[in-house]
Amino acid sequence: MLKKVSIGILALFAILFVAAAVIPTFFKKEIDAKIKSTINKSVNAKVDFKDLDLSLISTFPNLGIKINNLMIIGVDSFAKDTLANVKQLQLNVDLLSVLKGETYKIKSINLDQPNILAKVLKSGKANWDIMKKDSASSTADTAKTAFKVALQKYAIEKGRIVYDDASLNFFMEIDSLDHTGKGDFTQDLFTLKTQSDIEKLTVKYGGVPYLNKVKLNADLPIDIDMKNMKFTFADNKIQLNELLLSAVGYLAMPNANDIAMDFKFDAKQSELKNFLSLIPAIYSSSFKDLEATGKFAMNGTAKGTYNAKSLPAFNVNLSIENGKIKYPSLPSAINNIQVKSQISNPDGVIDHTVVNVPAFHLEFGQVPVDGRLLLKNPTSDPFVDMALKGKLDLKQLTTIFPMKDMTLSGILDADVQAAGRKSSIDKGQYEAFKASGQMIASNFNYAGKNVPMPVSVPTAKMVFSPKNITLSNLTAKVGKSDFSANGSVNNYLSYFFKKNQALQGNFNLSSNLIDVNELMGPKVKPDENTKKSDSKLSVFEVPGNIDFTLAAKAGRVLYDNYDITNAKGALLVKNKTITFKDMGMNMLGGTVNMNGSYATIDPKKPKVDVDFGIEKMDIQKAFGAFNTVKLLAPVAKFTKGVFSTNLKFNSDLDQNMMPVYSSINASGLTNIIQAVLDGFEPLNKLASALSSDKFKKLELNNVITKFKIVDGRLNVSPFDIKKEGIVMNVQGSNGLDQTMDYNLGLNVPRAMLGAKANETANAMIAKLNSKVGTNVSMSETIKVNAVLGGTILKPTLSLKYGAGDTKTAAKDAVNNVIAEKKAELQTKAQAKVDTIKAKATKKVEDAIADKLNGFFKKKNN
Repeated sequence: MLKKVSIGILALFAILFVAAAVIPTFFKKEIDAKIKSTINKSVNAKVDFKDLDLSLISTFPNLGIKINNLMIIGVDSFAKDTLANVKQLQLNVDLLSVLKGETYKIKSINLDQPNILAKVLKSGKANWDIMKKDSASSTADTAKTAFKVALQKYAIEKGRIVYDDASLNFFMEIDSLDHTGKGDFTQDLFTLKTQSDIEKLTVKYGGVPYLNKVKLNADLPIDIDMKNMKFTFADNKIQLNELLLSAVGYLAMPNANDIAMDFKFDAKQSELKNFLSLIPAIYSSSFKDLEATGKFAMNGTAKGTYNAKSLPAFNVNLSIENGKIKYPSLPSAINNIQVKSQISNPDGVIDHTVVNVPAFHLEFGQVPVDGRLLLKNPTSDPFVDMALKGKLDLKQLTTIFPMKDMTLSGILDADVQAAGRKSSIDKGQYEAFKASGQMIASNFNYAGKNVPMPVSVPTAKMVFSPKNITLSNLTAKVGKSDFSANGSVNNYLSYFFKKNQALQGNFNLSSNLIDVNELMGPKVKPDENTKKSDSKLSVFEVPGNIDFTLAAKAGRVLYDNYDITNAKGALLVKNKTITFKDMGMNMLGGTVNMNGSYATIDPKKPKVDVDFGIEKMDIQKAFGAFNTVKLLAPVAKFTKGVFSTNLKFNSDLDQNMMPVYSSINASGLTNIIQAVLDGFEPLNKLASALSSDKFKKLELNNVITKFKIVDGRLNVSPFDIKKEGIVMNVQGSNGLDQTMDYNLGLNVPRAMLGAKANETANAMIAKLNSKVGTNVSMSETIKVNAVLGGTILKPTLSLKYGAGDTKTAAKDAVNNVIAEKKAELQTKAQAKVDTIKAKATKKVEDAIADKLNGFFKKKNN
């Protein structure tokens, strides 16, 4: 009997297990259809998921629905934004409601690795507002018949949530979130117990980071009143890094537009060290060894209504008394820290916000630093009253803060104060805004392992007034580069108070050496598959928020492969553009004068537009330095000498600061003062065709030519080259692909054709002379018209006359001359015949006239 009962129980369990495994498959198609139907009828967004899994064994007595790789993408203004990307969404549904075919009751929800972006535009439009408004009633009906929320538990594992609100200039990022919530959502009144762990929490308001990658742990029970949508925070614990806080009060949503709140919060612990944990520079691996003493207090309130037009009234207080910070491994400390500050708003009107730090004091070792800050009416007409005074020995900071592999020294002496309203600046009433003081730096030195290059400032002085900041006696060295400067910033208060206001200034800058390559950072290091010459520069983006005029001169400038000396001129930096005016410099053995501009209005497509004047520059050096010359004037590789040019040039630049050759537009006039062209294959080809080595090497003197660069092709206007009686006229073009299309018109002395060619020509001329009775001789020069094609390294050559190849070109040239002489002789012979005929006709006419005269005389007699 026992054996039979055991077998029966085992059989029953086996049947139940098989049923639990098989039953979900019967409902998969139906559930899948209901989910997609609900989504399509309810949501105005692109929703997709990879597949759907059902299980009963692991979720019994509920049916588990797993939606894998769920993706929700917005439409219209948010078409490029992914609202949610969830690796897996699991819904545990009451099994009985599924079996009955009634409304599915969702008992719990679990999100695995959700990545959620909640975004609000400046207009207030939110990307999560995706419910179809024109089908609200049908959506509600669908929700009633398909799914019903009967939550008792929900969870988020390894989540990332970003809230980016442009309308409030507020940003929050929650990274690595684990969160659970337990409560019976079927009740009108219940307590929701939540537990949250966030690895990195960042909160920014107005671009200012108030929390930066802070670790958060929170146990937060919430009493929920679903009928009145009121959420009351009971006894709770919130920990930010090492700071422990508590918040009590409530938050309610009486309607769709308003959020009512009444909160109080304070720091449960009054130790300074806990507050310091919120400062990223201090909260590091050595934080546990930090000695921090003194009283710390922070508390605040928020009460009122939050909506599109108002904020709740709020008040935040923070104070530190008798603070001290010291690392045990270092000899000095920050002593006697005294701070009192308050941020308050009495009525929720943003313009009524007041930031008040009546005084702060601290001592770096024994050196005091004091200051104050008051800010009122931040939106309508900001009022500021601030002061800072202290003399700091920077070297002492290395005895207070751990600075591994870093050298810091120098004296910074500051005594500045300012008080007044923004409206005074807007109206130009600088006398109504009080600003004065100075900052002096001396013997400043900064270097270290993580510093790209050492920085040294022996002297610098800034003097403040309402109108400007005057800079004087600045001497500095950054890496190998040295600078001396003076000048002024003329609208720093307007720049501070006004949006989109460029900072204006005028400066005089001089230097013995400016190593631009070093200042722009290291080039890309070549790897095994990269040649050393392939290391690239990167685009220098011109700042858009400055309007500076600089008169500059430098004894030497190193940029890319250029070694420039005696550089001077004026620079205007404005609207993301550097404009060069009357720039002069010596480089590549010559002198360059330049006017033009470099613009990064679109940083992905920099532009350069310059007007060059180059005097007596070495051709070989120019070929080695300029890629444009290499590609568009490859003949320079075979030319040694000196040239001058006037050039107008504009082009787009790529991300390696090299010209985009297809965009180049240029024109100019070049004078090859003195040069020798030797080893140029197209000339070798011509010399072979004409059986004369005279063309293999050309000496050029004062050769002037006009040119244009259009669509990546160099077009050369006609110019003449003369050598030992040869006159060669050149015109045509060559391109980036090294192809050529040149026409050469030559007058070649007959002697260059060789003895055999001359004998043949003379014999034919003599034969023609005997036929027509003339006595003409062979011309001393022969006209040859040649067309150069192909490429620079593999040129082709064809002559205007003759059907043979280049081996018979000389013979064809002689035949052509003979043909010309034959025509000339025939013309002369015909002229001689015409003369004889004319004389004979004249004699006949005279004879006839004589006869007639005699006849009439006889008749008359």
